[in-house]
Amino acid sequence: MITFRLTDLFACTAAALVMMSASAGAQTTITQASDAELPAIIVEGATIEVKSAIKPAAKPKPVAVEEDEPQQGPKKSAAKSAKPNAPVQKSAQKSAPTSEPEAAPAAASIAAPTAASASGESNAVGNGDNVSGLPIAKVGSSVSVVTETDLKAQQISNPADALRSLPGVAVSQQGTPAGITVVRIRGAESNHTLVVIDGVEVNSNDTNGFFDFSNLTSEEISSVEVLRGPQSGLYGGGALGGVVNINTYDGRGPLRLRVTGEAGSFGTQVGSAQISGGNDRADGSLTVQRRHSDGFNISPLGGERDGSDISSVAFRGGVVVFDNLSLDGSLRYSSRKGDRDGFDGSRSIGGLAVANDDASTFTQKLWTGRLAAKLDTFDKRWLHEFAVSRADSRLTDNDTTFFSVTRSEAEAIKYAYTSTYRIDGYGLPMRHFLTGRAEHLDESFTQPTFDLTTRERGRSSVVGEVRGEYYDHLFLEGTVRQDWNEVFTDETTWHSSASLKVPGTFLRLHASGGTGVKYPSFSQQFGFFFGYIANPDLKPETSIGWDSGAEVTLFDGKAVFDVTYFDQNLENEIASRFLPNFTSTAVNRVGESTRRGVEVSARAIVLPGLTVGGAYTYLDARDDNNLEEIRRAPHSGRVDANYNFLANRANFNIAAIYNGDAKDLAFDANSFDVRRVTLGEYWLVRIAASYAIRPGVELFGRVENALDEDYHEVFGYQTAGLAAYAGMRFSYEEPIRPVAVDLH
Repeated sequence: MITFRLTDLFACTAAALVMMSASAGAQTTITQASDAELPAIIVEGATIEVKSAIKPAAKPKPVAVEEDEPQQGPKKSAAKSAKPNAPVQKSAQKSAPTSEPEAAPAAASIAAPTAASASGESNAVGNGDNVSGLPIAKVGSSVSVVTETDLKAQQISNPADALRSLPGVAVSQQGTPAGITVVRIRGAESNHTLVVIDGVEVNSNDTNGFFDFSNLTSEEISSVEVLRGPQSGLYGGGALGGVVNINTYDGRGPLRLRVTGEAGSFGTQVGSAQISGGNDRADGSLTVQRRHSDGFNISPLGGERDGSDISSVAFRGGVVVFDNLSLDGSLRYSSRKGDRDGFDGSRSIGGLAVANDDASTFTQKLWTGRLAAKLDTFDKRWLHEFAVSRADSRLTDNDTTFFSVTRSEAEAIKYAYTSTYRIDGYGLPMRHFLTGRAEHLDESFTQPTFDLTTRERGRSSVVGEVRGEYYDHLFLEGTVRQDWNEVFTDETTWHSSASLKVPGTFLRLHASGGTGVKYPSFSQQFGFFFGYIANPDLKPETSIGWDSGAEVTLFDGKAVFDVTYFDQNLENEIASRFLPNFTSTAVNRVGESTRRGVEVSARAIVLPGLTVGGAYTYLDARDDNNLEEIRRAPHSGRVDANYNFLANRANFNIAAIYNGDAKDLAFDANSFDVRRVTLGEYWLVRIAASYAIRPGVELFGRVENALDEDYHEVFGYQTAGLAAYAGMRFSYEEPIRPVAVDLH
């Protein structure tokens, strides 16, 4: 039945797109499409090397030419002469402004990102010609990039929704928008996904060491990168399954103002405001956002609503102190609070306990900040960075079922010095980048409601990385890290990768391998929560894994196809051991857990303005008893399409996400035993559209769960049904004056 409904939906959508294409005068075959290519992909988090302290200014393009003699031959503008996927251009969204009347961007620059994110590939966003990362062709690791353009086209409010069913990625949410939302990569646990925001590691130790994505909104984000596989050689503890690297606006470019308002189902009200701007000496960006929802009942039984409030304030900016010295900083605050339902065994379905309506609530406040000084020496051949970052989380849980209030506080401060030296090929088309890093991390944890004792621990690390580029075809990377721990045993981790553009072909081969480590969180070792018994004797989890794949580019850059195989193990896996009377503790498993599978992705421009993409993941994740890991479907995937038309004033986007059958755990309300249950397969369809009624004024709307699926991501918790939202966005960008070029 689901398949039939989905087929009907796509048939109607395809017919609508064809009619819109005809009305816009679009060609109907890929051979007749425009010469635009899929946008370039820039990855910022695939290396630890330092970038230059001085960012190239986003300069206006020359529009007037003063000369004594006429030029021979036709004149070509910079916009027409530049290749659409030139690696120095990170995105059309943030390209250098022009003083000419604004022309419609290339179809690929608007349409490609959405399909790209669906397939695990995309263009990255940035500003002007400032490249702070590496073109994807130089990256051997398996990476997906979701951009600001993706988020806007799909009208994503929580970035985790944009990651659903990307290759190797699974998302689980407990109820409302403020409910716990976690990301798993390649079958690893949620706390094996290290999340980094503007260089700050934000996984919290007042929980089990995962990052709750409900703390994050999309209004402030310029790109989200997903690096799959063990990355501890680069990032240290926590990067066992992979890394989600999040970048916010850096403010460069002309003065820009944006105000957005939205309302819709479940009493939802959203408002945000952003101001950004800067020049070649200073820049800054400030974003304020708030989201309120009356919510729905997350318990399968009963009728109360579980509401939520999420708000955030984010700033990022920089200043050039001297010609070779700059300071960059970021500061972010988020607050979330909401209603939740507890499990006390009093309500059940089929004898299995489910969430029970009660008046329990929770609040969390998260502060993150980073300050970095960059210094260029030896004509930018030797670069240095001194940085300090801090993350502070405070969580309060008011459990009315068991009449308890739990408050926990966690803090992490990291100091780091990184240095990169470039060695050129002395006449040969090759170069090397040698990077060294020294860092120290201090962590603390306390639960003032139960124990005034502050738990503390520290870790010092040194990292060495070598990256080589050879003849513009072969790119290699190798990294080794040594951790010295005050509490746990010392650990050595590594990471390596290779990318080869096979000469004379449309084929790129890529591979990576590495090790990972995840240190137990404070709450696992010492936390006090109702029904939980801490285990101070836990050992770090360790892993080794590798992947290998091939990427094919066809039709002059209009289509890209990639397939990757991965294999990874996990030792000392920390799992919950359930005890009688709804209590549990954390233990290290004795045997080896395994994760292996295949990731497939594709994206293509099929018509001017129309881009489609797809992804599929087969995952075989098993614990040391050869049982399928919970909440990780063996089969998942997505397809989506983005169509930009009416001279880029209108945009239509549809995304269909598939999640196959998955296992979960449930409590028998009578015997208190733990039983394995199956969470049924489901399709989530999101339809979004927008229209600019005039420059700077845009109407938008979307439908979520368009098939009104009754599905479950966590056993015992309800999910939202069919929902609709609409809003308006006002924006202003300071015009750039024409620049005359004197050719004398």
